[in-house]
Amino acid sequence: MDSTRSMLLALARHAEEARLRWNAERAAVRARGATLARTEAYAYHVQANLCLITAIGAANLPANFRIYDITLSRDPLAAAEQLHQVAVAYDHSGPIEAAHEAARLAYKSALAEPVTAPEQQYIDLLAALPAARRDKIVDLAEERARHLKA
Repeated sequence: MDSTRSMLLALARHAEEARLRWNAERAAVRARGATLARTEAYAYHVQANLCLITAIGAANLPANFRIYDITLSRDPLAAAEQLHQVAVAYDHSGPIEAAHEAARLAYKSALAEPVTAPEQQYIDLLAALPAARRDKIVDLAEERARHLKA
């Protein structure tokens, strides 16, 4: 395999691994019931795709350029999608939630008791606040709880 083909396949593999890592992180956030946000994994995913598209455009591939049994499109975006389909990616992260699943279930079962009336008032107050204020209050409460345990 010549250097152009191996370089394009390597970039496609990295882009696909970045996509897998980003999707795994999104799934883990959803599993925890947290709010999805753009993270470093998303930025890496975007950058890896941009590198692949730029490399395809800069390579100035001939019309009949083939990788394996696929003739790559002249359009860099279409060619990048074709390379994503043939690239063999390896997700290095492993199972995202498996190691923490027992702790998560124990945590949920500890809080499985019904919510009391005063707790419901706190819930209503927090729900009425803007998200940034609510997050700040929760962070301060967690910090205070850590200091009380110590």
